Amino acid sequence: MTENADDRAQDARLAVRYERWDDMSDEYRAAAAKVASFQALAELVGVLPFNEWMDRVPDYTRKQMLVAKIQDEVGHGHVTARVAEDLGVTREEILEDFAAGRTKLLNIFHYGFDSWEEIGPAALLMNSAALVQFQSLDKGTYLPYARALKKIGKEEAFHYNHALDLTHQILSEGEAEQRAIVQTAFDTWFPRLLAYFGPPDSDRYHENVGYQFGLKVDSNDELRQRWIAKIVRVFRELGVHVSDDIARCDEETGEWTYCEVDWVASKKLITEGGPKYQEWVDTVRGSLARNQRYRKAALALAV
Repeated sequence: MTENADDRAQDARLAVRYERWDDMSDEYRAAAAKVASFQALAELVGVLPFNEWMDRVPDYTRKQMLVAKIQDEVGHGHVTARVAEDLGVTREEILEDFAAGRTKLLNIFHYGFDSWEEIGPAALLMNSAALVQFQSLDKGTYLPYARALKKIGKEEAFHYNHALDLTHQILSEGEAEQRAIVQTAFDTWFPRLLAYFGPPDSDRYHENVGYQFGLKVDSNDELRQRWIAKIVRVFRELGVHVSDDIARCDEETGEWTYCEVDWVASKKLITEGGPKYQEWVDTVRGSLARNQRYRKAALALAV
């Protein structure tokens, strides 16, 4: 059997892999630094919607689980920030660039949660999408980042199961109003996660620097299809209604069609900020200001 041209191109992209100490082009180093620093920011800011629920968790066991999740996510931010530091981007730069508006968030990090019942299904969608993405990225060409994602992926699986268990508990033990919130949360967050993977592949997709360098292994559409195939089944088994208008699989081709994403609105959200964006910016700015003297002291002692 002979390989087709796409398979050979894929093999060529991923053939050369790098350790931190290896010689690499400035372009490759910059691309790897951008990927790692963007991941660090997503982990650190992504914890804020959960953190604001710490004093509103309805029972002690769930609070322990939420604390563990928050601790893990902050740890993920530090791990990926350390990868970025080895490539020349400090963790201070990562946060300061966000606080100054130079770095934008992915669409899902512009929202918070309006109720406890919303957290389970929303987190289940987010965690499952992250796992699909990480399981692709950890096959990339910058090995320190790939190893970091393998570690993060193991803990992300815990977060996935926590969200699954919380959603199941509400659907099996909750009142009709609570079960309705779960359904509404799915209908609201599913399209947001479709957009999370990025715009549809185009003729110019393969010109993306991250893709060319093998830092991004699979295309947006490939990841989106992979995620839908996994998560729709999970929600249906939980008893959540997934209409054909939301997602439907073609039995002959195995391809999924799904509700249309408003890519213009999604881009505007990322550029101008969503409902919680300014709150997250203010939180990061405040943290940087409060802790400036302690960072200076720690760096002075480290010299």
